[in-house]
Amino acid sequence: MEIHHHPDLQHKKKNFKEYFLEFLMIFLAVTLGFFAENIREKITDKAIEKEYMESLVSDLKADTSAISQAIDEWSSANKDVVVIQQSLKHSPVDVKDFYQSLSKDFWHFDLFKYDNKTVEELKSSGNFRLIRDKKIENQVMSYDLDMNYILTQEKDVKDLMMVSKQAEEQIVDYTQIGFRNFNNDSSYSLLNNDPKLIGEYDNKLFAFNKLAVYHEFLFRQIQVKAKNLLQTIQKEYQ
Repeated sequence: MEIHHHPDLQHKKKNFKEYFLEFLMIFLAVTLGFFAENIREKITDKAIEKEYMESLVSDLKADTSAISQAIDEWSSANKDVVVIQQSLKHSPVDVKDFYQSLSKDFWHFDLFKYDNKTVEELKSSGNFRLIRDKKIENQVMSYDLDMNYILTQEKDVKDLMMVSKQAEEQIVDYTQIGFRNFNNDSSYSLLNNDPKLIGEYDNKLFAFNKLAVYHEFLFRQIQVKAKNLLQTIQKEYQ
């Protein structure tokens, strides 16, 4: 009959030092892994942050150029409105100057195009947290709020412009405006000389002009803000 020997189930017990060393090795491995992951995330976040800032600089450069053009256009248009109002105050109306100012096409303008793709990406992704300099973060958010206010107000300006145009249609003979030599041709007349209609038109022009002048002022303010933000970002991120 075969005799089977059972294996010795008795194990040598580990002492405290061996347990402590095992614990220490596991702890160090977990800690180093945590630090390594943390460092990796910080490096990645810094790279993404810099990409956002480069993109934002590009947007701000486009904005400052567009804002300068908008200021020039609004400044010219607002001066033309003043000339038109002065022409309407003559008795009889200085029709030649009136039509000459209207022919400059100051009524036509395109709504301002705000280059906000980077800001919208920062907002939608929740990545504003990546901007380490909170001063820059606050400047970006303030700039975005101000620009959106300008865009909202610009629609109001255009609405007032259309109201003025409706009044203008009652007194202006558009067939006499176009490619005419205003220096040599003096045969101009209004479609309607009714003082009441002329007064209503002048009144609506006044309301439009007040808001348009304020609109120009807002563009001058945002221009300073955009340039300051651009310089701050370029200085901080080199």
